[in-house]
Amino acid sequence: MSGIEHFDHELLELDRQIVRLGKLCDLDMTDQDTVMNVLSGKLGVPGDKLDVRKPFMLMRGLLELRYIVEKHCVDDIGTSRCSDVLQETLLK
Repeated sequence: MSGIEHFDHELLELDRQIVRLGKLCDLDMTDQDTVMNVLSGKLGVPGDKLDVRKPFMLMRGLLELRYIVEKHCVDDIGTSRCSDVLQETLLK
């Protein structure tokens, strides 16, 4: 698998899981403001829903991992090619 195919697949899978877990928490993780609020800690577990605490924490961890993978993408295949990969992902 080439660098682009590897990152394309990995980012897409992470995005799918993040969006799925976001739905369990009643969050639209395709919305950039929501993503930034989750990452910054401004947005936590929704309400008193203890049943979504684990999915929320997993989603936040995957979101952090996604940005680590994005950095590796830039480092490995360059900004321009990584930008092309990111255009096809669910999270913008």
